Amino acid sequence: MKFILACLALFLLLDIAPASAESPSDILFKSDASRTISDMSMEVRLTSYDADRVSDRSTLWGVMKPGKDHNRLLLSFREPASKHGQKFLVDGDAVYVLFERTTNPIRVSPLEVLTGQASDGDVVRTFAADYAVAAMDETTLDGKPALRFDLSADEGANVSSYAKVLLWIDPEDLRLLYAEFYAASGALLKKAYYRDYRSVLGKDFPCTIDIWAGDKAQKHTTMAFTKIGRQVLPDTAFRRTSLAFWNPEAPR
Repeated sequence: MKFILACLALFLLLDIAPASAESPSDILFKSDASRTISDMSMEVRLTSYDADRVSDRSTLWGVMKPGKDHNRLLLSFREPASKHGQKFLVDGDAVYVLFERTTNPIRVSPLEVLTGQASDGDVVRTFAADYAVAAMDETTLDGKPALRFDLSADEGANVSSYAKVLLWIDPEDLRLLYAEFYAASGALLKKAYYRDYRSVLGKDFPCTIDIWAGDKAQKHTTMAFTKIGRQVLPDTAFRRTSLAFWNPEAPR
């Protein structure tokens, strides 16, 4: 009788365990959420390199509002002087730019670069809402355990900048460590390293992102979040027709 009860208990444990395990999609969602700061205001400094030579520097102010389907982002160049006053609205795969002394925003490609290898979406990119998990494997990165996610663009997503994305995530704290972004042709467009994690407004946030060109090993852009605060803007501020009326402010 004891043997039968022991076998039954073991059977129940085996039956319950798979159901309680988190799915790859759940893990990816948690990784995104762990570093997403609601109503984040920011100062971002971009430094582009060609080998060891600095080829460009820029500073932007921005505000991000997370949504159910995708993040919405306002950005404005502060430096250099030649770009000062340019504003961007990123709303899913719709990206609009408003040049200084104009009132009509122009739609541009989601892959339109800010400088070097950095595009608008790289500033606050998340993945769970926009990509489907094709596979998740246990692997290593720089000799340390990692979860490798193979993502494909979700047909119902609002963002389709990349046809395929590979992610490496720390299995312990779910920090995003490294990513590769691919075109539909299979060409590697860029690689990104997520570093300098800090506790910011209750989140574990990567304050430095190094973005490398996929086909040019000498070219890369460092994105540094030098100031982070919180600014609550109404949903109406994240509309194409409102871009001309947005007054960028320093994070506080």
